[in-house]
Order: sequence, then C-alpha cells, then structure tokens
Amino acid sequence: MLGELPRERSTLLIRLMGGRRVLREAIEELRQLPEDAPERAIALGPLLRFRAALVEPGPATPEEEEFVMTTQELVEQFIEQGRKQGMAQGMAQGTIELYEARFGPMPPALRSAVEAMRDLPTLRRWHLLAGTGTRDEVHDAIATDPAGRSS
Repeated sequence: MLGELPRERSTLLIRLMGGRRVLREAIEELRQLPEDAPERAIALGPLLRFRAALVEPGPATPEEEEFVMTTQELVEQFIEQGRKQGMAQGMAQGTIELYEARFGPMPPALRSAVEAMRDLPTLRRWHLLAGTGTRDEVHDAIATDPAGRSS
C-alpha cells in the first residue's frame, strides 16, 4: 500500500498516486520543495492537468473537491514561477536588443550569459548598463558578475 511507504523524498512521486491522506501529505511535501526540484518538474504537469479536468463543470465527489482545494497553492506557485520566468526572458531579450541597437551584434559568450540569467535584479542592472554604459562596461559587468557565473 502507498500509505505504508516512508514519507521520504525518494518516495514522493509514487505517493502522489495515492488517495486521500497519502495524496494530501504528498502534495504538501511537493509544495515545500524548492522551485527547481526535479520532482516538481515531473509532477506538476500531470497534477495540474488532472486538476483542470476536475474543475470542469459537473458534479464532483468530496475527494475531487478536496484535491482541487489542496492543489490551489501549487497552481498559484506554478503561475508565479511562470511569471518570473517570463519576466526574466523578456528582460534578457530586451537587454540583448538594446545592446545590439547601440553596439552591434552581441558576442555569443555574452549573449549566452544574458539568456541563461534568471536573476531579475541582475538582468535589470545589465539592461540599464546596456542603455547607459559603454560597450566595455557592459562586457565587464556581464563577464565578471558573480550572479552571472552562478546561473
């Protein structure tokens, strides 16, 4: 039985296939994982598709209603994560476009660093610099920024 599995991260994906208490507990554990946890990437898609199917009009069982309520925070986290990723991608693209409008084609290594960056404050700083700084200042900032190396 799934309820007999230990409550460990290594069993989380299997326990998400359980029902009632086991599922509730597994969803809570999933919710607590870091945004970049591989279990989140694997489980969120199927969980959200299942949830969307349950939200469709029609009678729902108490278990289905509970599942919808239990997963609401996951949906909100998923939306927020998507919003942040979209903002980062837009800021990165804007930085590249601004750089290229002022200085010509961005070198591939810098382009890669900008596209890989997900930290919004860093991207904002680079974007402002691309609009106000010199070519060398932009290169130095992107090449030497500790946040740029850690993404």
